[in-house]
Amino acid sequence: VFFAVGFETTAPSTAVTLLKAKARGIENFSVFCNHITIVPPLRAILEAVARSRPDGPAGPGAVADPADLAERRRQADATMLLASTGPEPGVSSTDHRVRVAGGEIAVRVTVPEGLGPHPAVLFLHGGGWFQGNLDTAAVESGPLASAVPCAVVAVDYRLAPEHPFPTPLEDCVAAYRWLLAGADELGVDRSRIAVAGTSAGANLAAALCLAARDRGLARPRLQVPEVPALDLTLSSPSIHGEDTQAGLTGAMVTELSGFYLPDPEQRTDPLASPLLAPDLSGLPPAVIVVAEHDPVRDDGERYLARLHEAGVPATAVRVLAHPHGGWVVPVTITHGLVLDLRASALRRAFGGTLAPPWGAAG
Repeated sequence: VFFAVGFETTAPSTAVTLLKAKARGIENFSVFCNHITIVPPLRAILEAVARSRPDGPAGPGAVADPADLAERRRQADATMLLASTGPEPGVSSTDHRVRVAGGEIAVRVTVPEGLGPHPAVLFLHGGGWFQGNLDTAAVESGPLASAVPCAVVAVDYRLAPEHPFPTPLEDCVAAYRWLLAGADELGVDRSRIAVAGTSAGANLAAALCLAARDRGLARPRLQVPEVPALDLTLSSPSIHGEDTQAGLTGAMVTELSGFYLPDPEQRTDPLASPLLAPDLSGLPPAVIVVAEHDPVRDDGERYLARLHEAGVPATAVRVLAHPHGGWVVPVTITHGLVLDLRASALRRAFGGTLAPPWGAAG
């Protein structure tokens, strides 16, 4: 009941599916596709969170009063930490400082038991580019280090609106360079590194893959964008037409993308909106996870179609009855299943068994 069929090589784009639905006389495509209400225990939690949420700034791109912004961050981070299932057993973590343009950022490396070198995933937390930290990243990533097993390298990139685009992305690129350069010291196999992220972190992960390709950096083995926001011109139909019932809304996406991109002309930059890159060839294989009731749902599915067009092996799963990233809350069976999917994709990518040997998309 919780998973739609994965979209494989023959999967049509959202636009093609819409045309087929209309040809069958189905005019309200949103209702046709999204008819399963959010799973009850999760919906009750999200509605309670929505009732306690403070009002946002006055309009798109407006910067909240610093005190209000700090309180919104505090509440958002605290809410995410409520979903924690406790410390991951059988791993060890160390925090490091990484030099970036204009300062330093923190990076946390979590490694499983046993001798290395380990494969590694660079994990980029979500939070609308304006909140999140290494502790919320641990909640979002779950026990990946022991589940794969692999090293998990979480990045505490600087946040908007104080640090708008491209600073958060460049922080992530710097962390990726640091990981490649220091792999031996960290006990990491630099030939087996993937990137993953959730929501805004998924945007940064996809953009990092573009930057790595165009700047001559080693290509990650895999990209795993979960509930990615990839077109910050906000052109996907689901941004404006999806009734999310609870959780992330289109208005919130508009507001938070304005924090990240105060200059509207930046919205078409491929490093801000990876979906708008003219060429996606040469990117890593992708396993994309989207949610049924999510204003950025179409971004992930459009990204799949674009990757297929570019000949990149990729697949996607739509999680039914869930809002944006709702499976992070451990109240449904989906919580563990999405972790299993992520871990399995990484395990196969590191073992060389994810994509077919002939290199076909899908």
